Amino acid sequence: MKGLFIKDFSYIKESKLLFLFLVLFGFGSSYFYKKSTFVLGYFSVFPGIILMSTISYDSINHGFTSLFTLPIKKEDYLKQKYSLGILLGLLFLFFAICISSIGYYRIQQSFHFLNSDFLQGCLLTLMFSYFVIAIITPVGVYFEAQRSQLAMIIVFGGIFLFVALIYFLTKFIGFDLETIIDSLIENHLSMVTLATVIFTFICNIISYHISLKLLNKKEY
Repeated sequence: MKGLFIKDFSYIKESKLLFLFLVLFGFGSSYFYKKSTFVLGYFSVFPGIILMSTISYDSINHGFTSLFTLPIKKEDYLKQKYSLGILLGLLFLFFAICISSIGYYRIQQSFHFLNSDFLQGCLLTLMFSYFVIAIITPVGVYFEAQRSQLAMIIVFGGIFLFVALIYFLTKFIGFDLETIIDSLIENHLSMVTLATVIFTFICNIISYHISLKLLNKKEY
């Protein structure tokens, strides 16, 4: 598994200019628009995107065929991908916390924002990153490199359409979902955070088994 990490980090290292651009853009958006929380959501999608790109890279020119002729089990391959997703989520969260902290301090001139609510908000952001990874990993395994762009459109377009559909349906039937969510976050943030962590954990377990089934169905 160590070799798989070295391979992926070597690939990610080649994208260091992209990393720098993403960090600078996030810092600029947080600084000029004075919305310190923007960067948390902004960085939350990138772990999934980068993870998808590593899967696509592995499958280029029948790469899976060569990869699985080595003493590498498909289970170990997937475990490494989910572990990489965890590391990427923590890395981008670190960048997001640093940048948002600078933005908050510039506005408030103090570090009073570093409280339990802020930290739980960061944890919720991290869980969203892992939720995206749970969706994107089996999609990346199924579509591979040849249709990776289509896979990205399906994943993020599907998430957007699902959220938009729920929003308009609740508005149509007169159910104020937005107010309920705001109330839950404001009054029961710890409960919401715990429930989100458990839900994300279950999603990733299901995602792993789906990805493994998809890999086992393919002939390499």
